[in-house]
Amino acid sequence: MNDLNSSVQSILKSAVGSLLASDYGSALEELKKGEVLDKDNPEILYNLGIAYTRLGLFKTALEYFNRVILLKFRFIDNLQVKKNIAFCLINLDQYKEALETLDNILQDFPSDVTALNMKGYTLEKSGKINDSIRTYSEVLKYDKTNLNSMNSTAYLMARKNINIDKALEIAEYVNRRDRNNPSYRDTLGYIHLKSGNYEEAEKHLSAAFKEMPFNSEIASHIEELKKKKTSNP
Repeated sequence: MNDLNSSVQSILKSAVGSLLASDYGSALEELKKGEVLDKDNPEILYNLGIAYTRLGLFKTALEYFNRVILLKFRFIDNLQVKKNIAFCLINLDQYKEALETLDNILQDFPSDVTALNMKGYTLEKSGKINDSIRTYSEVLKYDKTNLNSMNSTAYLMARKNINIDKALEIAEYVNRRDRNNPSYRDTLGYIHLKSGNYEEAEKHLSAAFKEMPFNSEIASHIEELKKKKTSNP
């Protein structure tokens, strides 16, 4: 038994090192060996979930995180497992199930900023924009410097044409705090687009697209800008 535990711990140590080095293929290979030796080891199962998540295999990752939840003895932070489950559900477009998981988390941990941010994003993807804005505002009650929530709030306000001037003020503040974030520049550009300031919109959207050329949302904003400029020369 001691030899088995020693082997499992050795595999875990090596696999975690591979995860930290972003060598997810090696981590997965080692963890699968560990699963053969100890199929109900919570650390093995949890890290398998992490490895599959990093590889974008969210359905398989979800299966492993659910296995951890069902274990009688986990030795793994239950809150963290649930947040990973919600993350996988979001990436699988299972928004109803993700919201149920996040509400379950927030019932016990109402000030969990990560869960609130995920809930805001899930509500947005579900088309519940006003609820999403309210949730992002809730984040700022607990973390007044959370730039992601500020950025999302500004973007959604612009989408819904809610106080564009205030949305622009928020977006400019966020961009000043982090000028290297293309998502923040995209939001700023989008708000200028909605305001009819096409020159500023083009400047910021082009800069964002240069940093993230395969981002479909930024590309759609640039396309929207082109149409606006054509119809309003």
